[in-house]
Order: sequence, then C-alpha cells, then structure tokens
Amino acid sequence: MIVRVVMILFAACLCAFSSVAQQGAAVIQAPPPDSPNTLTAPAPDTSSYLIRTISIKGNKITKDAIVFREVAVKSGEMLTEHNLNKKLQLTKEQLMNTTLFVNVVINKNVDPFGIVDLEIVLAERWYIFPIPYFKVVDRNWNVWINDYKASLDRTLLGVKITHNNTTGRNDKLNVWVIGGYTQQLEFKYQLPYADKKMEKGFTVGMSYGRNREINYATDSNKQKFKSIDNFGRKYFRSELTFSYRKGSKQRIYLKTVFGQEKIDSAFYKLNPNYLAGHTQASFVDVTATYQYYNVDYIPFPLRGWYVDAYAMQRISNTIGMTSFGGKALGTWEFMPKTYINFQGVFAYMPRQNQPYFNTRLMGYGNLWLQGLEYYVMDGTFGAVGRTTFRRKLFTYTFHGPSKWKTYSKIPFRFFMKAYGNIGYAYHNNPGNNYMNNQLLRTAGMGFEVATIYDLVMKFDYSFNQFGEHGFFIHTAADF
Repeated sequence: MIVRVVMILFAACLCAFSSVAQQGAAVIQAPPPDSPNTLTAPAPDTSSYLIRTISIKGNKITKDAIVFREVAVKSGEMLTEHNLNKKLQLTKEQLMNTTLFVNVVINKNVDPFGIVDLEIVLAERWYIFPIPYFKVVDRNWNVWINDYKASLDRTLLGVKITHNNTTGRNDKLNVWVIGGYTQQLEFKYQLPYADKKMEKGFTVGMSYGRNREINYATDSNKQKFKSIDNFGRKYFRSELTFSYRKGSKQRIYLKTVFGQEKIDSAFYKLNPNYLAGHTQASFVDVTATYQYYNVDYIPFPLRGWYVDAYAMQRISNTIGMTSFGGKALGTWEFMPKTYINFQGVFAYMPRQNQPYFNTRLMGYGNLWLQGLEYYVMDGTFGAVGRTTFRRKLFTYTFHGPSKWKTYSKIPFRFFMKAYGNIGYAYHNNPGNNYMNNQLLRTAGMGFEVATIYDLVMKFDYSFNQFGEHGFFIHTAADF
C-alpha cells in the first residue's frame, strides 16, 4: 500500500496545481616541456588547451587545500574548449556550495599557443557572528503571528556565537546561550576534513534545555499546548558524528545521539502516551545518511538534482523505533530564465503503535505542504510531492560604499513562481485528525528573493482542498 501511495503522489504532482484553484596566491605549475620544440603551436582556431598554472587569490582565512579540493581541473591537463568551460563552471559551483564565499570569479588567460593560466578570485564571507539570537518557536511565522498574536513568550532570546571557518578548514564552532521559551545551552564543533586525503571528518556536540510548555497532543490537526509554572520539560543531548565525503558530490554520515527526556506529572496526566506511559525516557539514536548533490547552488537550486536518504534506529526501553526517509529534487531550465522543479520527500516507521513523542510527521521539518502551514499530521508514514514553475524576473545589485569591500555589491535575484503539492500522512488511530489518511492537495503562486549568505525569502499565496487560502512567508528552502 505504501509503495502505491508514493507512486500516486509523484504521478499526481503535476495535476495538483490545476486541482485547487585575499592573502597571497597559491600556484600549481605544470611541468615544463623538455625543450622548446616539444610543444607544437596549435592552429589559431584550435579547441585544445593545456592548463599550465592555477592560482587562487582572496582566501585570507580559508586554507589553500580547502579551495583546491573543489577545483575540477588540474595543472598539466589537456582539455577541449567545451570541457574546459564545463569544468570551470563546475569549479565555481562547488566552491560556492562550500558556503565559504560570497562570490567566485575564475579568470582565464590563454596565450597564442593554447597555454592556459587560471586565476580563481575569492570573496570570503564573514565567518564569525557573535550576535543576539531571536527565533520563533512555532513551526512558521504565520502560526506565530495569527495563532499566538506574535507573543514574545513564544520566542527564543539569547546570544549565538558562530564561527563558520574556525581554523580555515571549513570547520564550524557553535556556542548558544538561549533564554525565553526554552532555556538552552549548546555547544557543537564540526570538522569536515580531519585526514590528509580530506575525505573523513567528525562532529561533536552537547545541549541541555528546559521549558515550561510542551506540545502534548494533536487535536483536529492542530497542536495542543500546556504551560505550568515550573519547568515541566527537561532534555539532554550529546552527539558524535563521523562523516565521509568522496569527491565533491557524495557525502556519508554515521551519527550517534544519546538523549534524555523528562516531563512533569502534570503533562503526563494530559497524555500518558507522550513517553509511552512514562515521565522520563533515555535513548540512543543511530542514523546513517547518504547524500548526493549535483546542483548549481544547494540553498536555491535551479539546475541539477540531489538525493538525501537516511535510516535511523532509536534504542530505548520506552520509546524505541525504526525510521527510514529521504528527499529528492530535480530541476531544469526548460526555457530561458524559466525553470521546472520536481521534489519528493517521505518518512516511514514500520511499527505503527508509537508514543506521541515519535509520531510528529507532516508539518515538521522537511515534510510539509504549502497552504497547510497551520496544520500538522502525526503518523507513521508520510510523503509529499511538489512541482514548481519558476520564472526569473530580474537581478538587482545593491551598491554600497566602496569601503565595504566584499559587500560593496550585493546581488538580489527576483523570481515569480506557481506550484502544486500532493501529500499523504497515515496514522493507524487518527481520532479526530481529519486530514490524516487522505490525499492532500494544495496549490498557489508566489514571489521569491535570493541573495548572499544563502538567504531566500519566499512569499506565497496558497489554496488547499478545504476551501482555505492565505498569504504565507518562508525564509528557508522548500525542503
């Protein structure tokens, strides 16, 4: 049945829209010919080129090795003009996808004999952000504004110290001190390349938090919350992740998390199944993830495809479970400045009888539908298919003072779009959650703005099959 539902989702996706209304330069030098006569001068119109040198410029913090790892050409390599241009474009995309640079420019100097010198000019981002932290705890801005009247009681306030290139090796350090809705302390360090081959890495982290309110149940596909005077929920997490990155497109992660959850007896009385009949639970999550990215720009892809799949085993005497899931995307420019984007995501838990803590499914994380932002669907199987048509309108470049250097020119890309969504969430005992166990359909149109630092603003006007429609704002990728 599940396979059949997935096939229906993807087959029906296209119909959804109509069914709803600078510090020095490092150089690699090609070995010189044995004598001047060993290199024959090519004809003026030749399409073959020899890469002599590759230099990088502008990487004041980022190590040379991190940059050269993403360069798709090598010194001494002989390439046709077509293949050279193709590899240079790939190099630019891979360097941008490291999220280390605001801009990448590759200058190509060709002499009359077809000898090529390449210069890669990098504009590094700001990497360290000791900034005040503000975040809405609700699933999206619309829920916070409309359901909770933009209450500051439902926000996180604090200080977030982030360094996204701590030692110049694309390593990341996060230290969070958060108050407000949840009192939270968090530390995480990620080093993607810890070996000489620059393939293996690791992540370590710990977090502790407590809050006075929890989402203890779901009623009519709406979250139900309860607050008490004391801190009614406390949790602890520790993480150790091993990563393996072969080349520039494949990534494998093996992640282990030890966690503890504890709730007050007042919350237990509201929903004894929250932690499977207990007020506290300990667990170990072991998750294996495989990713393959072949897109022009991961935060906002317009060309290419990717897959991201995982398998997770939660080991616990009280809330143990097995889970599988993944997401996939394919996007093409089928007309000048016009793109079509197909996406799919699913999650599946083989065991149907689960505590409430394990069943948060659609409306959380990556699994959601445009036009159903106010609703959630719990369950053990969920899938979403989405088709989006985008049309690039124009690019506007903000010109700031020249003293801003890297940020004196900030580009903004503007897009119009239309989209359709299909979704399904299965629960063996849905109760009065009427959106479960039926095919869900939404559609709409919108406007998008993409700029530096992976920032994408999405303004959507969506319709759903229940006769509802409205304006929604999102600040993240579709999935």
